[in-house]
Amino acid sequence: MIREKLVQKYRNLVSYSYPYINSLLNDCYIKIIDGCLNPISPPYYYLGIYYVGRQGKEIILYQEELKKIAKTFGMIDVVFLDAKRLIRDPVSTLKKENPRLWLELYWISTKVTTNLD
Repeated sequence: MIREKLVQKYRNLVSYSYPYINSLLNDCYIKIIDGCLNPISPPYYYLGIYYVGRQGKEIILYQEELKKIAKTFGMIDVVFLDAKRLIRDPVSTLKKENPRLWLELYWISTKVTTNLD
């Protein structure tokens, strides 16, 4: 619940600061990911932006702006991941380990229409 609110506040700040980037993020799934080096060290958090296909190239152009906003929320970094590659990877265990995330990624990958240039 707290993570969803934090992601929503992140989106609001991006919307206020960079409206164009916010329009790109509308078709993405954003999640706070935590990690820990060992049981003694404190956990660290970073932001995962799951994009679909060609849209990723445009979002990555604005990675510095997105990272700057994420650092104001205490995130150490922002990672960009292609959702279609994750759900189609035959070796991935994401569907079994985290079915909700897999379904969300599947949903955003089918929601976006492909524009052939």
